[in-house]
Amino acid sequence: MSLAIITTTNEGNILAADSMETYRNALGDTREGSMTRMKLFQLSSRVGAVSCGLAFLDNKNIHQQMMMFKKEHKLEGLPVADVVDKLYDFFYAKYQDYLKKAAERKVKSLEKRGKTDIQTSVELEVITANFKENGKAKEKKYYMPIIEILIAGHDPDGTNHVYKIVIPDPKEKNGIVEKSKEGQPGATWIGQTEVLVRIIRGWSPQIKRSKHIKEMPDKARDELLKHIDDQESLVNLVSMTFQDAIEVAELAFKTTESIQRMTDGTWQLPGASPGVGGPVDVAIITPEKGFVWIKKKKLIVEGPDIDLDALPDLPSANA
Repeated sequence: MSLAIITTTNEGNILAADSMETYRNALGDTREGSMTRMKLFQLSSRVGAVSCGLAFLDNKNIHQQMMMFKKEHKLEGLPVADVVDKLYDFFYAKYQDYLKKAAERKVKSLEKRGKTDIQTSVELEVITANFKENGKAKEKKYYMPIIEILIAGHDPDGTNHVYKIVIPDPKEKNGIVEKSKEGQPGATWIGQTEVLVRIIRGWSPQIKRSKHIKEMPDKARDELLKHIDDQESLVNLVSMTFQDAIEVAELAFKTTESIQRMTDGTWQLPGASPGVGGPVDVAIITPEKGFVWIKKKKLIVEGPDIDLDALPDLPSANA
């Protein structure tokens, strides 16, 4: 599932993402697919992004899709909001095609198992199949992985922004949300954030979803949740330097990876698979320097390493 973080301080933005990729095999087991997946991307000289969630679209990984997006759109010099809008449209269209093909595969799978009168419908990331089994009406829901993307950068006038994209949520309803306006200090994270939330906020997000709390009287529940929220640690992002923020991010990744390795869910929700690990890529974005890589994976085989993105593309066959 991954973990990605964007932190905004008075100096600019710090972007960080892990490298672990997982998948479910034919038996439904979660397996490690890669420890070198790229999830941090430079979109222009002033804008970058990190991603979590669905790893492949149209037989291409998200890194490949991001490179296609950059080739298809002229992003240099655009305000951050315009880059975000184009990025949402790009991935939303591809995700709808992904859902259509996934629904077709579900129909074929049900047909092989002897189901009849199969009808499918799609709402957000949920595919619902209605069919008949031995003459009886049945329904099955398939919850498909979503795509989360954080985008940070500076407008041409130097104004700083951080946005979050959630695919397939509608653009006007949580699909695009501005998380930091005009460089307001803060931190935003996506992916497997359970451990990080426990560290910073002092409680598990599962608490607010517990049946006991949901059934409490409104006033008592609101008071309890307020006391729970008051346990959040005070993090002085205003005074943090880039180095401070990078060290905080690395702590979050290392702690999450270690806790996931040692635990298997909670007593309330037992059973969990590690999804965070591998090298942590880090970049910063400043009004003066723009996007700058601090740490980036490279290809290496017992010798010199190679930054594939730094190599020039071959001439187009149509050129």
